[in-house]
Amino acid sequence: MSAFLGPIHHWLYRKVLWHEGLLEAIYSEMQKNGHDPDALRHYAQTQYGIPETGALEDVIDTANIHGWLQDRIHSLEHRMAYAITTGLKQAYLSLEDLKTLYRENGRLAKNALSETLDQPDQVFKAIYDYLLEGMPCDRVNQPISSDENSFSWVKRLCIHTDFWNAVGGDIEIYNTLRLEWIDAFVEDAYRFESVDENTFVLSRRAA
Repeated sequence: MSAFLGPIHHWLYRKVLWHEGLLEAIYSEMQKNGHDPDALRHYAQTQYGIPETGALEDVIDTANIHGWLQDRIHSLEHRMAYAITTGLKQAYLSLEDLKTLYRENGRLAKNALSETLDQPDQVFKAIYDYLLEGMPCDRVNQPISSDENSFSWVKRLCIHTDFWNAVGGDIEIYNTLRLEWIDAFVEDAYRFESVDENTFVLSRRAA
């Protein structure tokens, strides 16, 4: 079965699994705050699908690899948006709780890297080895400049808005949390700046 799968499929699935872990951390935060997230989790899975967490070659539909991976991304995006939106509305957790979780997750991702990132363009690539931005064919992020000290890019479109709208959520909450994640991921060596809502810059910190 694995003969049908390429590196890009494993790359996408690893990103899904990483965010499934983040979603579980969000549920754990609700529980830590004295709230039972089981009903919320059950509703999200009933509406948007049960997560797959097994080895890719054991769970994927090899007759529809692209469609299966896209379905996993959509399921995860819906469930994440629903959990955050409902958790905030029901005061199961606060925006500050979520910012802390996303920063912790960004640092965890950085510490999980198996290689040293010497150049800003490598850092950019590593960010999106973790963050979900749809399928590669969506081409969400477009680099606009790069040198030894900085890297900038523009977000061509937001593929997350529809998921948040579907659950009555606010996409700006997602945008805020994503920026916290990136800032924490790069904080040791780079300064992360949001020039406007679609343009971003990584600048190397002075030694």
